[in-house]
Amino acid sequence: MKKIDVNKFDADKLHFLSFKTIEENVSVPEFFDENLINEFDTTNKVDIAFNIEQKLIRAQFDIEVATISANEKEAKTNLKFVFIFKCDNMEELAKAQQKDAAEIDANLGFAVSAISHSTARGILLVKLSDTVFSDFILPIVKPKLPE
Repeated sequence: MKKIDVNKFDADKLHFLSFKTIEENVSVPEFFDENLINEFDTTNKVDIAFNIEQKLIRAQFDIEVATISANEKEAKTNLKFVFIFKCDNMEELAKAQQKDAAEIDANLGFAVSAISHSTARGILLVKLSDTVFSDFILPIVKPKLPE
């Protein structure tokens, strides 16, 4: 099988098509005092799926944020976003191997993950602005570029 040429990734051929919020839940205890919030605990992940034939990429960004405070009970929120991309030269960057398996150019995966993370960061700023999570900002991640 022909190996992928890692120099084929071209950001101009990657297009952001759409995003959708597929889950949004904020839970705040009745007697919660947001002035007692010390910090936030967060977990997030990005799952990426590739449709090589249609040149489409689906990235799902899941995040859970919980307060760490002096309140008796903590507030928490769960959000899930789906981002759809199109890659004009997908056939040069992804090779199907077996059922549900493929070899994907690391630069393409990195770009989709980074764009999804930064886009989710902006969406979260807006969605959480009128909640007890208004001070939460998803940290910028240090890029781990493929070698």
